[in-house]
Amino acid sequence: MNKYQQATTFYNHYVRLSDSKKEEFSRLCNKLLSYNYICASRPKDQDDYYKIVSELDLYVQYFALMDYVVEHHQVDKVINLYNLQNYNRYTLKKNESIVLLLLRRFYYQKMQEVSLIDQITMTMEELHDAMLATGLFEKRINKGEMRDILRILRRYHIIDTTGQSDDDQSIIIIYPTILYVLPVQQIEDIDHRLAEYSRQGGDKSEEAREDEDY
Repeated sequence: MNKYQQATTFYNHYVRLSDSKKEEFSRLCNKLLSYNYICASRPKDQDDYYKIVSELDLYVQYFALMDYVVEHHQVDKVINLYNLQNYNRYTLKKNESIVLLLLRRFYYQKMQEVSLIDQITMTMEELHDAMLATGLFEKRINKGEMRDILRILRRYHIIDTTGQSDDDQSIIIIYPTILYVLPVQQIEDIDHRLAEYSRQGGDKSEEAREDEDY
């Protein structure tokens, strides 16, 4: 389907919406552009997830005009948006990438143990211990950096947290979004990527390198 056909299909669908539905469509398009991921497991996103699903073709048609792809992962109830030209992507710094990999590994391991309806959580202490166990860190990263890393991951609806980032007993809630932010087939793939960081010299460099695009 060429752009003219896509635009015509979208227009014919859009004009049939009520005014309130058009306003809702605008809000949800902006939300997708801002956050890239909408996950029904996240309480704040649940209603919006089902609203998008109910008119999924409309969103697919609209974003296709701008070379964006809307993907709907029904099993995990995740919607994600990405650009075919790699626009609107965030480049993670090294320690952000390492934390994401460790959360993904933890999620992978817990998926083997819990049912689909269970929420997968990790304590701050478990995350710090996992980071030290990689051998990439001589000590815990400082509180400010950890707070900033978690803020970035929350922004893209990968996690939520309860409590403060400097409290070992604070809980990190990991959402199924992480499966699509960082798709891997086997845990060995994660370990391989962590080993690559080890070969690069761990956290001894002070440079804020930007290694991974997501």
